[in-house]
Amino acid sequence: MTTNTIKIRNKRLTDEQFFKIRNEEVLPQWETGKEIADLNECMEAARELSKGKSYALRLAEAKRNGTHVLEPQFGQALTEYMIEGLTYVEGETDLPSRGVWNIFSDSYTRKLDFKRAAAGIEASKKEGKTMLNGWPIVNFGVEEARKIREATQCPINLNSTDEDGRLQSEIALAAGWNSCNVRSLQEVIAHCKDIPLEEEIRINQYEARLAGIYTEHGIPIMPHNPSNLTGYDSAGFRSFVCVSEALLAAEQGVRYQHLLHGLNMNLIQDIAMIRVTEKLCYEYCERFGYKDMVFVPGGFPFLGAWPARIEEANAMIAWNAIIPIMGGVTDLILKCQDEAFATPTKESMAKSVRLATHLLTLMGTQKMPENEKLRMEEYMIEMEVRALMEKCLEAGDGDIAVGLCLGVEAGWIDTMLTPWKYNKGNVVVMRDAENAVRYYNTGNLPLPKEVKEYHAGKLRGRAQKEGRELNFDMVVSDLQYASRLPK
Repeated sequence: MTTNTIKIRNKRLTDEQFFKIRNEEVLPQWETGKEIADLNECMEAARELSKGKSYALRLAEAKRNGTHVLEPQFGQALTEYMIEGLTYVEGETDLPSRGVWNIFSDSYTRKLDFKRAAAGIEASKKEGKTMLNGWPIVNFGVEEARKIREATQCPINLNSTDEDGRLQSEIALAAGWNSCNVRSLQEVIAHCKDIPLEEEIRINQYEARLAGIYTEHGIPIMPHNPSNLTGYDSAGFRSFVCVSEALLAAEQGVRYQHLLHGLNMNLIQDIAMIRVTEKLCYEYCERFGYKDMVFVPGGFPFLGAWPARIEEANAMIAWNAIIPIMGGVTDLILKCQDEAFATPTKESMAKSVRLATHLLTLMGTQKMPENEKLRMEEYMIEMEVRALMEKCLEAGDGDIAVGLCLGVEAGWIDTMLTPWKYNKGNVVVMRDAENAVRYYNTGNLPLPKEVKEYHAGKLRGRAQKEGRELNFDMVVSDLQYASRLPK
């Protein structure tokens, strides 16, 4: 693969290109696409529906004020189950005054298998309970999505994770939900098997441009720019994913971006990662001429294996909330007690909101003070991100889209665990004595020598503490470190 063989470029879609894709690829995916054919009509409806419930403005205001936003997650098969669940949580907690919603679609919808999603809807009606692990937004369409918008007091984000969320985002934004997703490298690593990165970037250019068009018409959209990945990735690599995606989204006119970091659950390292990401997103966007950007940081709970017992699950929920609170992070995505074995119930989600709310009460204005360990971690993460960004930009002649594709092919963009067949898989990570994630094998990542030595030294410290030699068994053991139940 060379620069000349890569067709994608980090270049804003023209109106002609956008509407050609919209009319030929996106709206025809399912019959409900016909309901949103008039984009101007969609935007006018969204403007009215989202008054006082703007996801972008709620998060941006919280960041300015130094307050925290709670973001519980929910997804059920039927609209009535959705409304019942959202209103239950809002009635049982103070979420309307301090929160937003992260609503996820079901797995069939994410894979564009709308026929099976339809079967799941019918099965749910027959059984009298949800038979899908999310809300099938495409099958229900914009009018049903608007019912949900009108029923809840909080702003809404749609989590449409997977290869192609374009029609899902079209329906969500037309319903006044005000947030979707901009992600390509994140998605192929987390959820895909066969799709090339170049094609995923092309797909997500459309989704980003859609958010940009709404924003340009006075309806601010703040998509998630996530680095959740699979849950077993270095802090620096997570940060790099967000910074590179920030450039791709900014080119399409996405001025508001929610930088959503998957947490590794080491207090110092996670806070350093989040701070470095925001700093470099502003810096690289400024460098390429993207002005007036608004980046709001968030924390997403650990995505590795969770414990099945309630006591340990509650400890995980609390710790994954404490880290962003201590880091002064604006948005806290919440998981609940059901995480290890089921989709969230309204009762468990309400418990998580109450738990996080009480943590905010107990912790007051406490934040992580500046210290040498935090400074050193930020320094190392920043060096790693800069090395990866500059390698991509150099290889792509200044075009981050080209550089990302070349980086995957060459293996200087690489991670440990993923279903994606294009990942080289030469990188191996494990945890040090303080459970921070370190490189055991850096593969072909273009990391500075100082960063490699820092990670190696931290792992030697663990080996010395445990009185054994570093080996691959420790990598395997670490995969279950959070889900392993104590005796």
